[in-house]
Amino acid sequence: MMRWTHPFTLQWKAIGLSPWRPVDAQGAPGKGMPRAVQAGFLLGLALFSGASGACGKETIRGLPFTRSYPLEEIGNVPRGPRLGFDAFGRLAVTHNGVYEVLNDTTWVDMSGQPADDGVIIVRVLQASEGRAYYGSRGSWGRVEFSAEGRLRAIPLAPADRPEWTLTASFSELLANDDGIFFAGWEGVVWWDPAKEQCRYFEVGGLSAIFRVGQRVFVSPYQRPLHELDYRQGILRPVANTDFAGSAVEFATPLDDTRTLLGIRDGRLVVFDGASATEWPWQAKHGLTGDISAVHHLIDGGTAVAIADRGLFLVSPEGELTSALTAPPYHRITGLGSREPGVLWVVTEDSIEKVLYGSPLTVFGQRLGLPVQWPKVVRWNGRVVVATRGRLYAAVAGPPGAASRFEPMPTPPTGAWAAAAFDSRMLVGNSAGVFVAESDGTFTPVPSVQDVQQLIMVGADLCFAIGKTETAALRWAGGQWSECAPRIGGVGHPAAVTHATAHAAWLELGANRVARLSLQEGRIKLRTFDKLAGNAMQWVNVGIVDDLVVLSGAIGKRLYFDERTESFCAAPQLERLLARSPHWIIRMEKDESGTLWAAHEEGVVTFTPKDGDYEMDVNSFDGLNDRYPVVHVLPHNDVWLSAGRSLHHVEQRRASERPGALQPQLVSVEDSRTNVELLHGHRARAEPLRLRFDQNSVALRFFSGTYAWRRAPIYEFRLNGADRWATLGSGSLLSLSGLHEGTYHLQVRIAGRGDRPAEPTTFDFEILPPWPRTSGAYVAYGLGLVFAIVGLVEWSSRRARRRNLALEQLVRDRTRQLEKTMEQLNEETRNAATLAERNRLAGEIHDSLQQGLSGAILQLDATLKLRSVTGLVRSRLEVVRNMVSYTRHEVQHAVWDLESPLLADTELGEALRKLTGLINPGTAKISIDVSGTPVPLPSATKHHLLRIAQETTTNAVRHASAQRIAIQVDYQADVVALTVVDDGVGFEPDDVLSKSGGHFGLRGLRDRARKLEGEIEIHSLPGQGTTIRVSVPLHPQPLIATDAQNRSF
Repeated sequence: MMRWTHPFTLQWKAIGLSPWRPVDAQGAPGKGMPRAVQAGFLLGLALFSGASGACGKETIRGLPFTRSYPLEEIGNVPRGPRLGFDAFGRLAVTHNGVYEVLNDTTWVDMSGQPADDGVIIVRVLQASEGRAYYGSRGSWGRVEFSAEGRLRAIPLAPADRPEWTLTASFSELLANDDGIFFAGWEGVVWWDPAKEQCRYFEVGGLSAIFRVGQRVFVSPYQRPLHELDYRQGILRPVANTDFAGSAVEFATPLDDTRTLLGIRDGRLVVFDGASATEWPWQAKHGLTGDISAVHHLIDGGTAVAIADRGLFLVSPEGELTSALTAPPYHRITGLGSREPGVLWVVTEDSIEKVLYGSPLTVFGQRLGLPVQWPKVVRWNGRVVVATRGRLYAAVAGPPGAASRFEPMPTPPTGAWAAAAFDSRMLVGNSAGVFVAESDGTFTPVPSVQDVQQLIMVGADLCFAIGKTETAALRWAGGQWSECAPRIGGVGHPAAVTHATAHAAWLELGANRVARLSLQEGRIKLRTFDKLAGNAMQWVNVGIVDDLVVLSGAIGKRLYFDERTESFCAAPQLERLLARSPHWIIRMEKDESGTLWAAHEEGVVTFTPKDGDYEMDVNSFDGLNDRYPVVHVLPHNDVWLSAGRSLHHVEQRRASERPGALQPQLVSVEDSRTNVELLHGHRARAEPLRLRFDQNSVALRFFSGTYAWRRAPIYEFRLNGADRWATLGSGSLLSLSGLHEGTYHLQVRIAGRGDRPAEPTTFDFEILPPWPRTSGAYVAYGLGLVFAIVGLVEWSSRRARRRNLALEQLVRDRTRQLEKTMEQLNEETRNAATLAERNRLAGEIHDSLQQGLSGAILQLDATLKLRSVTGLVRSRLEVVRNMVSYTRHEVQHAVWDLESPLLADTELGEALRKLTGLINPGTAKISIDVSGTPVPLPSATKHHLLRIAQETTTNAVRHASAQRIAIQVDYQADVVALTVVDDGVGFEPDDVLSKSGGHFGLRGLRDRARKLEGEIEIHSLPGQGTTIRVSVPLHPQPLIATDAQNRSF
């Protein structure tokens, strides 16, 4: 929390006067006021009038603006912190590990964590070379910043340092062109940056270290000053500087050849490196007591803090310019400054900014003046303020001290209006109008009742405005009297009134003003309304010579010429007012030609210079109240008032113009990780490059000064945008989710004059994410090339595969066509064969089959004969069965049918039926089936059956076999038929090599070949025969038909 405060000043002791007694509820003096008191008031008034003529208006001075920062709201800051400034000029507070920096109005904690060796920083010094150094207990060194933007100690103490440095508290730091001096009670360590080495000086009882120019001195207790010859490594005493056994407690350089020393016994002396002399201004201004702080100001003055007395500022010429003696300044422990007009004060419970160089001073309750729409006039050379129904007179204080207002005699029923010119003052209240007499009494003037406003026009005309009547009073013949018939009231005039040389103007509220003038002995009232159209906008009045300016809403302004009493154009004045960054509502012109133009939160001045006007928008900006009113009293005595505030302009200081401000970039932080990306004091020749994951940043700016009463407002624009955007109430600019690319950021301080403020520029670049980097695009290009090549290759392969498929399809279709042609040819052949078969069937049916049938009939008739014995009958039955089987086989062969033994059965069962038909009973035939039977093509079954029939018949008829074993073996991919007999055997090679061969064996080989199988024949004479046929389970389709492949 930050607040403006207006400190108390010296306790006022009236010169020969006692404070006036309180007035009663109506504002009248107490009934028992002694005559002696009234006489004292008149004497004091006379004395003051004479003094004011001698010393002028400079004797009236209010309190400087201050801003207080309580310690508990800064951070973990105990009492007695040390003040310093960082590389940007920001105020820094240091105390036992705490390091807080004031960035405009925000305290930034930059305290670091104690290092592994337990370093707790107690003092930080910013050296001129740009580096910062620290002092601590038993340690000293450089200060750097961590990635989080916090302090980090870099110790410079070597391992072989003297033992006394291990426990010394280096709480005082001093710098010159040759290095840094770390001082404590035990002694001094000099760090030589050129050689990067330390030199040690054990002193003992060291009270202070200071320098005169580049020479360094130390002050030990009960010993004279010693010059520290750090090059030679010796301490050289300075004669006649023992200060009566005391020691130096404070030191501040006055210039390059002199330093002001504060001795512990309360003396202030000037030391030039050889001798010490008394500081002459101490005795002149009575600055005695317990000196608690001494500080040389940037503008050449000196600030002296005295315990239980206050803070005193002395100019370079020895003038006591300010004395702040309120209780908060009785316990000052530190002072600091780095710019003119701004002094930092450390009190018991706060750090306070004192704007001692401000052209504005403040009056209020602390100076005895309760403020409520004050009316300021000058009467008999004395400033009088009418406020809250009473009159208060300004009483000048001692040199440097603020003036006070003390109540003065007031007419019965109070003072609600006042108007004055030179020695004539009128006061109005509910009882009427009164003349203030020089003896402190008030003479009533016959006039209107319930006076609300008194407006002095010129030296001898005053308008008295009551609730129901308005009168004109003229000064003539040494008295005031009405000079024209009264008119009705003008409404409810506000507290703001104005006067020209010809008329009085009143602000009557929303969209309404009035003008009073005296013409031909009569009061003329003109009321102007609807000046802002139908909007309910307050219309303000300003006076510039004979021109009345009526200002309403922004952009709406009218000009009234007092000489012609008509509205007119004022282009030159309009252009001048348009130069202000604020909308001007009221204006007054002083005797020097300066135009005081009030806006919502302050005042802009236009001062004639070189045929033009110089505008100042900063000196009187940031008042404590809004919509101020300018009061220009005689001798250019300017006051600014509002509803609850009253300020006085000190012309000597008002002539100083603040320089242009350019903000500084002090920090760039990653908003996501809070990692510091750049310290602004590091110069960069190229834009800062940030990774894409760092595209949300927080940039902190500093205005570069603390001389403002109101915190600066920043404006920014990115990449040259047409319009400037307001940063807000702080100095932290957050940019989130930035796209990749280069950015040009401009930041300036708003409202700094008629010329555009010089912006600070910062260039940075957000690198693209890897998928959008040039390398990625190259990879994308290569990938695309590879993809295209792959696509082409894939298409080519696909085309080749399609071509191969088409070729295969053509081949397949060709084979199908060939097969179809073969089938067609086969059908043709089959047709021919069928025709031939029909012919043969007819022939066989008429010849062979009839013969076989006849044979069967004959055998049946023979079997019926009783004379046929059992053996013969058995033989005949076999013959009959064979003939019958032959007849059926011939019938099936003719019609190309499979054997009737294979009908609706598998191969093993067919073999069993076959053996039953062909076995005459002389051999024992066994059938064995192994494996899992699978369905076989009919052709395979037919040929295997014929092979089994042929081999079995041969074994019975030719080999005289007694045992025949037939085995069918179903395997995974083949079916094997094996026939083994124990007959006489033979030589297969001899049989097959004979001319013509053996029809039965050749037939077996032909049938095996038709099945794409293999036949093995193993036989020797006298050892039986083994015939094995192996046939694939899935043979290739047979081209020949079953009719062609079968042989009988």
